[in-house]
Amino acid sequence: MQTRYLTNWERVQLELIQAKEEGKDIKDYDEKVKSIENEPYENREKYSGALLDELNNLPVKDDFPFNEPNTLEEIKNNISEFPKMDICIDDEIIYDKIYGAWLGRIAGNWLGQPLESYSMTMGKNNIKAFLIEIGKLPLNEYIDFNLDDKIYRKFRLDNNLKKYSYNEGHSPEDDDINYTVLCLEIAKKYGKNFTSEDVAEAWLNNLPILHTCTAERVAYSNLCQLIMPPKSAIYRNPYREWIGAMIRGDLWGYINPGDPWRAAEYGYRDASISHTRNGIYGEMFISAMLASAYLFDNPIDVINTGLSVIPKESRLKVAIQDVINWSKIEPDWEKCLNKIYEKYGHYNTTHTINNACIVALSLIYGNKDFGKSICLAVMSGLDTDCNAATVGSILGLMIGAKKLPAKFIQPICDTAMTGVYKYNVVKVSDLAKETLNLIKKD
Repeated sequence: MQTRYLTNWERVQLELIQAKEEGKDIKDYDEKVKSIENEPYENREKYSGALLDELNNLPVKDDFPFNEPNTLEEIKNNISEFPKMDICIDDEIIYDKIYGAWLGRIAGNWLGQPLESYSMTMGKNNIKAFLIEIGKLPLNEYIDFNLDDKIYRKFRLDNNLKKYSYNEGHSPEDDDINYTVLCLEIAKKYGKNFTSEDVAEAWLNNLPILHTCTAERVAYSNLCQLIMPPKSAIYRNPYREWIGAMIRGDLWGYINPGDPWRAAEYGYRDASISHTRNGIYGEMFISAMLASAYLFDNPIDVINTGLSVIPKESRLKVAIQDVINWSKIEPDWEKCLNKIYEKYGHYNTTHTINNACIVALSLIYGNKDFGKSICLAVMSGLDTDCNAATVGSILGLMIGAKKLPAKFIQPICDTAMTGVYKYNVVKVSDLAKETLNLIKKD
């Protein structure tokens, strides 16, 4: 997690990339940004802010090959179906699935968390080399970081990892769990008709700002300045298509079994306070997948349901469809992964699109094997803890808690730490019970 302020100077450099990815003509803006680099701090911040506003207001070029609407109504007009499925499952089975989803999310997050920063700076090939060095390739369990100093030096690992332990009796705090818990609190307090303004209020009341990152950090800061949704997602926010919203979508799927569109709509309300376009689609995609995971046995069916609720001409949908098509002709998951990096490796390591591709790859090649699936998500690199958490959540819901492998679940001890007010140390089974209660209120 970041612990410092995000300066306008940092943001404007990222905004150049973001604006170009959105299909805007940024001609001459590279030079404009470069021209203020050596200005005194206050002047540089002032000029950077002005450039951020200019870049944000640029129109999308007429020849941009994608159609990426931002409002819910526009999104609805760009999808072909609003899936809803009949679900006849008793409370005991639903509870087992919900409990499995919570545990799966925590286990995946815990597996990927220690390698998150390493992956983003060193890349997937270094993860593979590291796992070979410690005799853990292919990865199939938690990693013991009580390693020789030579390994730490060779792979430039953070020495703080030596303190990383799976014997704490609970999972550690992480934003991937914080937001799922916070969404539970939102649904409990405001009901299923919650608004984006309710989400904003819940953030300010329940989550300290230094527990947020990138897009959420900017949106939080905007909210404190009374810049309300949807402007809170847009104002000087170059992170608006990064992964932050995608990791917040799980709860909306949990509480809408068999109703992917409604889950996606909830995801939209949540995402739109901090994200736009593909950032929003990422949360809708995950929410819808989880709503359908109650009923499907095949991960491809779950992925296709998620795709059905996002615009058909969006970069995200095209990218996920690429992964599906590659997987049909390529039996080797690493070769499929290489195709992802070749075509989508230009995105930031925490962008929605490339990380969603890894989620899809892990689900497809994992083939309903929980351990294999979350380990593929980690071995694939990029945002390892976010992707493994999402994959673990989906597989946990599909399989149910009773069938999850003990080696990943027992260390959790049914206990999680979070940074959310009133949920500092919680029983995972209690979170599952509260989730089930929300379904029964419907």
